[in-house]
Amino acid sequence: MAARRLPVIQEPTGEDAEAAARPPWQWVLIGSGLLVTIWTPLVVVALAVARRLTAPVVAPLLVAAAFALASLATGYLVARFGPRTRPRHVVFAGLLAALEIWLLALLGGAFQSVPFPVSALLSLSGLGAAFCALGLPLARRGRLKSHKK
Repeated sequence: MAARRLPVIQEPTGEDAEAAARPPWQWVLIGSGLLVTIWTPLVVVALAVARRLTAPVVAPLLVAAAFALASLATGYLVARFGPRTRPRHVVFAGLLAALEIWLLALLGGAFQSVPFPVSALLSLSGLGAAFCALGLPLARRGRLKSHKK
């Protein structure tokens, strides 16, 4: 008769235990900082590519694509390493990062006319919230697959 083996449930230790104990609102702040950090080098590359292309419509599209990609990565990372985060925390991280980037652009004098800043804030907020939320199921699916092994 073969002995039945039960799975061993291990308690997280070290930094994993600290991350598990961290309140979810802190992951909103961590996520917003992470999004800005990931987006910064991506937007530099996007603007360098846009300079080489002659179409004036390409630059805003590349900047938006870079922000969407950074938001997706942020949503994934926050959901993956913040075990107590909920979808609203990931969405709030995207919204807060959009506001941070918008404020930096506003303070830097990037906006020349009145309607442009409003549309930029709404666009960044929509992209940040939507793509951060898309990163959440990717992280949950990856976590479920790793636990099944």
